[in-house]
Amino acid sequence: DGRLVLYHERAPDTQRDLWVMPVGRDGNPEPANARLYLRTRFNEVLGRFSPEPNPRWVAYSSDESGRYEIYVRAFPEPRGKWQISTGGGQFPEWSPYGREIYYLTPESKLMAVSVKLDADSVQPSAPRELFTIPSVTIRAQPYTVAPDGVRFLALAAGSQRSLPLEVIVNWPALLKNPRARE
Repeated sequence: DGRLVLYHERAPDTQRDLWVMPVGRDGNPEPANARLYLRTRFNEVLGRFSPEPNPRWVAYSSDESGRYEIYVRAFPEPRGKWQISTGGGQFPEWSPYGREIYYLTPESKLMAVSVKLDADSVQPSAPRELFTIPSVTIRAQPYTVAPDGVRFLALAAGSQRSLPLEVIVNWPALLKNPRARE
């Protein structure tokens, strides 16, 4: 809902840790009020709040197993820990209603895991492959979930040849007046 920002910050003795920063009513972040959420001796990155109005869970990526995997912990305190991915995973995203968690495997396969969220536990299903995202070398989220939870927008490697882009301005007027298209 825009009240909190979840981010990672590097520390010399604990690598990357997850922090929570409030956002003021004016939309500006309040760094003076940031607080540590999760610190271990491993990297914790790419945290995502569950989609409830008052988030109760955080999905994130950690390399504690020797490779990055997706985990879920309670919020606002990081109680419990449930592993979501099984063969490596990064870039977690919650479905709009919080019933699934998506992530990307090292082979660029977009996976979905159904989750049952109880008061104090998470019950994940076995991961299932949705589709492969074209391999792109990036450091940012390579996909996002549409608000309907059915469609995805994914980055793809560009071709060497640029195609022209046609922008239609004021297209509703064209629908009302078919002769304007000529």
